[in-house]
Amino acid sequence: MKKLRLVCGYFAEKTLKRPFLRFLYRIIYIEHINFNMAKNFNMAKKKNQNRKQALAKKKAVESLRFQVHYGLKMMGRTDDDLFQKLAETEINFIEELDLTQDILNLNSFVEGVKRDLGTKPTPEKGDFYTSVTAIALGIASIPTLDNMQTPMSWQEQINKKILSIYYPETYRNAVVDWAKANGYNTSTYFGRPIVKFKRIYVVIERIRE
Repeated sequence: MKKLRLVCGYFAEKTLKRPFLRFLYRIIYIEHINFNMAKNFNMAKKKNQNRKQALAKKKAVESLRFQVHYGLKMMGRTDDDLFQKLAETEINFIEELDLTQDILNLNSFVEGVKRDLGTKPTPEKGDFYTSVTAIALGIASIPTLDNMQTPMSWQEQINKKILSIYYPETYRNAVVDWAKANGYNTSTYFGRPIVKFKRIYVVIERIRE
């Protein structure tokens, strides 16, 4: 194709007698070259962006996997433990549903509240306490892991869109204020405060102690 354009250009220069027509041809030809250069640049740029996004997702999954398995080890669960295998399956589902970054961000939220306010989500309450991943990260907790109820379906949670996490009543408002002060996207849902993540919204509920 490139050789064909060069040949056409040569004959155009030789056969077009009027200087204006030759000048017009040159302009069109230059514009064509610039268009192709811009097109190739944009394609390369998009390909580079896709590569960066894929790498970022891979790193996020690796981070989640490490934190979850480490958390289970801190709970006394060995590498061949059933809950380690269950966690691996759950992490794969989370990745497929594009929830990895949401879970990591929710974990950062819970850790930040714990660090600055000294409070944790209420055990056995909300939508996360039947998730091995959430329990390993500290997003939720139960007295004994062996007594965990039927593992949660992340697809069902995605369909619900709005999930819940509970804090003691004396801390709930402070947790919401902390979220706002630390740059989390907050709103309300029927008068209840929520924190918005990419794919899920988390309602900050209160429970009387």
